Amino acid sequence: MIATTGTLRYSPEIRPGSTTRRDGGSTRWWLIVDADPELGRYLRYLYTIAERRIRTLQAPLWGPHVSVIRGEEPAAQDAWGALDGTTIEFHYDPVARETDGYVWCPVDCDAMLDLRERLGLAREPSPALHLTIGNARY
Repeated sequence: MIATTGTLRYSPEIRPGSTTRRDGGSTRWWLIVDADPELGRYLRYLYTIAERRIRTLQAPLWGPHVSVIRGEEPAAQDAWGALDGTTIEFHYDPVARETDGYVWCPVDCDAMLDLRERLGLAREPSPALHLTIGNARY
């Protein structure tokens, strides 16, 4: 696993001023970790090379990111957003995997799991922590 850092972002906006998704859902109770855009570009490039340049990826809407909380309303809401903008270190496996057209790399980060627990959520999210680098669903 390789170490890198990212920035915590609570209730990420889809468009400026809006957390409403196209399907009518909301990103109100989402917590993501923004990763370096250059890391995303590099990992998408590696994916393209591994696919013999036959398949390319579209960048994710929020850029490369780790979804720590995906729509789970926390029990400890008073702590929500307290660490917004904080830098966090995590480790990722650079070998990309694909699920239903979404391409991701496994992530290991006790600090992210600790944060879930502090908010009153199950320690392990489902799906497990991963760095979303792109999608092939275009």
